[in-house]
Amino acid sequence: MESTEITEELKRVILDAYGERVGTFKLQSVDEETSRARQKARGQLSKEQRLTIDRALVPFRDWLIERDPEAADRVASGAPAPQDIETAVRAAEDHAVAKLAPDISVEEAALLVYRIENGRIETIAERNINKRPPLRWSNRHVRTMAGGFAVIFIGSGVAGATAEAGTLVTVAGAAVFVYGFRRWRSGETTSNVPDVSVFRGGKIKNEGRTQI
Repeated sequence: MESTEITEELKRVILDAYGERVGTFKLQSVDEETSRARQKARGQLSKEQRLTIDRALVPFRDWLIERDPEAADRVASGAPAPQDIETAVRAAEDHAVAKLAPDISVEEAALLVYRIENGRIETIAERNINKRPPLRWSNRHVRTMAGGFAVIFIGSGVAGATAEAGTLVTVAGAAVFVYGFRRWRSGETTSNVPDVSVFRGGKIKNEGRTQI
């Protein structure tokens, strides 16, 4: 099997599993059973097969980056690729190994292809919703919003005696609440791409090295 064929096969796996969705890959962690299947399968590959997979993963990794505008912009600026891209490449490597290993069981092959075929992709919009800062009293902006509510409540009481004064107090309370709300929302995360990639998965030729 040529490296170009492996690359195209891995692309098809991604498109079949995730369609046109792009964002952060969320893949299952490698458990002990999968790790054993991985080591067994890699041990059965020849040196030429290992080199073929290594060559296939280079354009596959580039393709993953290019299809995600955020990751592409990140790499174009000279920064490392997002960690989830590297994790997806390692999972794809397991998939390729499972297809080439000559003597592994159906169950072992299923463990190796499962991660890349059965993960999910969290889009930027979904990530932003999930990263919205919680309403906690320890957050000073939440306390500011609460203070704004208190001033509005006071303003409603003052309005009973003096309508003009009550209106001014209510407006002031609303302004305090809006300020606190905007400051609270400004802490919302718009990207989880790290400044420095911490992923350091080994290559297929380093069997003795634990991979992520």
